[in-house]
Amino acid sequence: LHFCDMYQCSHTRKFVVSRIQSSRFHFHPAQLVNLAVQYNTGAIFPFAFKRLVNTPITQLTAQHRELIGNDVFTTLVYVQAALEEHRRIVAAEEPKILMHTSDCQDPIGCNEDWHAIWWNGMAHFLLDGRNPQPYREAVKRFKDLQFGRVSGGCKELMFKIIEQEQHSITLINSLMKLVTGL
Repeated sequence: LHFCDMYQCSHTRKFVVSRIQSSRFHFHPAQLVNLAVQYNTGAIFPFAFKRLVNTPITQLTAQHRELIGNDVFTTLVYVQAALEEHRRIVAAEEPKILMHTSDCQDPIGCNEDWHAIWWNGMAHFLLDGRNPQPYREAVKRFKDLQFGRVSGGCKELMFKIIEQEQHSITLINSLMKLVTGL
């Protein structure tokens, strides 16, 4: 990329960027962010930053921090903090059953058990200090739990709502729109 910029070879630059994109999993996300920022390659940055967001801060070495620079590192810390706060909110606030299905015999018990299973199941999967699960994986594991007095229809309805919401994915995409302006 350095030579492409130095000799103003736009076709070669496009080729190099496409090769980097096709082998992007061979690079550490910090290296990709560095290339994107240093050579103003917007096509690489969103993917690289998403991977960087999924990398724990403790796994970034001083060399990685130097590669991404202070502005990107600071933004990364803010994005990870926002995602962690959002994860806690999702874990603590279960989606409410607003309307029970016709097969629900005990709406009050259904609500109580839904709240309990959300807190003891989904919240545990999302907030587990040793092995926190990504949202999609937590939903898969949550489906396998016993739901007590929650009727089959109410359970099915709630899983349709949960799968449509995809909390973390929506938040990551919103944050990415803000971040790509770096």
